[in-house]
Amino acid sequence: MSKKYIICLFLLLITSLLQAQVLLEEDFESGNIPDGWTVVSAATDGGWDVGTPDALSSEFFEILDNGSSYVLGTNDDLCNCDKSNEQIITPAIDLSAFDGAILEFNSFFLDNSYQEAQEDAVIEVSIDGENWDLGIDLHGHGSWDRHFLNLKDYVGNETVYIRWRYEDGGGWLYGFAIDDVRVVVPPSFEVELIEMQVRAFGEVGTGLPIEAMVFNGGSTDINSIELRYSIDGGAAFTEVLEDVEIASIEFADVAFTSPWIPEVAGIYEIEMEILAINGETDETPENNIASVQSEIFELVVAPNKIEDYLNSNPILTEIEGASGLLDSPTDLDFFPINGKNQLWVINQRTEDEGGSTLRIDDATNIVAVDFLQQVDGNAWHFMSLPTGIAFSDDNFNFASSPGVQDANHSGDTFTGPTLWSSDPNIYAMPSGGNGSHLDMLHGSPYSMGIAHEIDNVFWVYDNWNKEIVRYDFVKDHGPGNDDHSDGTVRRYRDLGITADGDIPNHLIMDKQSGWLYFVDNGNSRVMRLDINSEAEIEELEELNEPLAEHSAITSFSHEVIIEDGLDQPCGIEIFEDRLLVGDYANGDIVIYDMADFTELGRVQTEEPGLTGIKIGPDGNIWYTNRSTNKLMKAEPGELIIGVDVENPGSESGLNVSPNPSTGIFNLRLSKVADMQNVVISIDSPAGQNLMKRQVDGQQLELDLSGFPEGLYFLSLNGPQTNISEKLMLRR
Repeated sequence: MSKKYIICLFLLLITSLLQAQVLLEEDFESGNIPDGWTVVSAATDGGWDVGTPDALSSEFFEILDNGSSYVLGTNDDLCNCDKSNEQIITPAIDLSAFDGAILEFNSFFLDNSYQEAQEDAVIEVSIDGENWDLGIDLHGHGSWDRHFLNLKDYVGNETVYIRWRYEDGGGWLYGFAIDDVRVVVPPSFEVELIEMQVRAFGEVGTGLPIEAMVFNGGSTDINSIELRYSIDGGAAFTEVLEDVEIASIEFADVAFTSPWIPEVAGIYEIEMEILAINGETDETPENNIASVQSEIFELVVAPNKIEDYLNSNPILTEIEGASGLLDSPTDLDFFPINGKNQLWVINQRTEDEGGSTLRIDDATNIVAVDFLQQVDGNAWHFMSLPTGIAFSDDNFNFASSPGVQDANHSGDTFTGPTLWSSDPNIYAMPSGGNGSHLDMLHGSPYSMGIAHEIDNVFWVYDNWNKEIVRYDFVKDHGPGNDDHSDGTVRRYRDLGITADGDIPNHLIMDKQSGWLYFVDNGNSRVMRLDINSEAEIEELEELNEPLAEHSAITSFSHEVIIEDGLDQPCGIEIFEDRLLVGDYANGDIVIYDMADFTELGRVQTEEPGLTGIKIGPDGNIWYTNRSTNKLMKAEPGELIIGVDVENPGSESGLNVSPNPSTGIFNLRLSKVADMQNVVISIDSPAGQNLMKRQVDGQQLELDLSGFPEGLYFLSLNGPQTNISEKLMLRR
């Protein structure tokens, strides 16, 4: 079941339940405790009270306005008294004549802790007023939250009581408020299409999954559902999903088996409809239809310029317009749809301020047309001293890693990666005191870098615990909320890693092979970890918050792949079969062959302080520099032709064309002495000789058509000749 049903961003009112027969309804608008309701309390203030949200609020427990004049609540912070057993109980409800019943209500509950005291709130049900069954153990939420409880186990009873119970855990904490309580009899067959879950962006020729969230508002479990969708009002695609299991008063995600594959770029209206459930038409078909827009871009494949960097001196360009919006940039990432051409940079800023992001639209154009700096309303906590940013190419969320010990800045260890939406209507928009973040898990102080795996799964370099940690946010809790209970945390241990001060340790996932690559600058090396390797798993106690899983992983496959030639590695990128690693100490970007991790060459930026690196949709290398406060782009310069290794400052007399070539290279020798004794050799980057022949004239043809594409080394050696050249074979 999706956690989003709890968030109720779009569920403030379930229309399917509006049609139901109402057995109990209370909105507390009388301004008093309703007749027949029972208050149980040991508190000196009398416990539960009805008042305006403002009147029931205090400094540390502010009940947000929900549009009602009055709500029911109990405030531990205002009283500072014994609220270990705060109960409010409904009158008896007669369910003897019904086959089903549903409780629905709004609540405001933070589920906070203070000085090791943890507050708790539960909803319980009884048929005798003495023995109580647990119905819901409430999660925390930064705003008003709609909840549902299926009472089917209690139908047939003449007396059914419902109680809300709050306890402060022995401390003087926060509080609990409820509103708009209803007990209703649901219809037999009823389903509602709550929200279409279709990506907002896509690419021509790439499948776009057609999915939606549905709510079973009827008393009958759903085991089949018939769906239809159309694009811009065109031909309808219909499918019956069998073996579906959606219990009464449950939410579920449903999806067409085959995705829609767009053929032309543009903005499309995608409409979806529920036609039948269990072969029957439901009782309120008007809530069975929804639509959403998706923008489709032309497929843009970044050209491979890596070998051009090895054969030229780079052209380094500072991105004009960015410098005034940068504040100690630590990383960058492009939006996963190349055609969107959008670049995000994350700024470290200060611990007192929290980090920020810089978004650049049309980033690879000669002059970027749009710069947008954004700061979340609670960046102080959720984006504290960020070290990395990584996009999910599955849902376009992004995550950041905090370079701080405690996001509350109180000396504890309450921090870890944060999940954000890239939707401009959500990110950095007001959403209560918890900012706009979608989720946060708090198990990795000094998270020095972050990489994406799949969906809402991210990996971080945890320098506090000296671990690489896999975080799965699963379903986000919505903007500004705080339910983390479905999260999973897996700690990969015994790697011997350590950071070099506050220099980021970035990571990158090779999603085809399942290898996670990461720099380890405290040891001046690069490592990789096989996420699919067999390993031993040990269950761990919960840390800082309830989780679905918290475990330690050992005996997995990992290895050091580079341990020479780097001083303070920082920044890492993969492009096809090349690994790029930055060096914070000197600003070099080192290019390696991923077959054996041989160093092929360097792009010298000549400025220490280099942090993140990324290949853009244009094939160029984009990078940030924290020390110089710059966003830079490196492009290949003119190809260097013919180098005399004995006299590097002079012309060699060797001309090669074309270079790169698809197979045939034409050589012209103009200044080669004693030509009859000169030998031509072709070697691989690993040093293996692949061809050797005698020079037999000033013009030669080399046929490498039978060789795999890639980089090769040409050398001419003789009594008075020692010339080398790089050949690029590209098809």
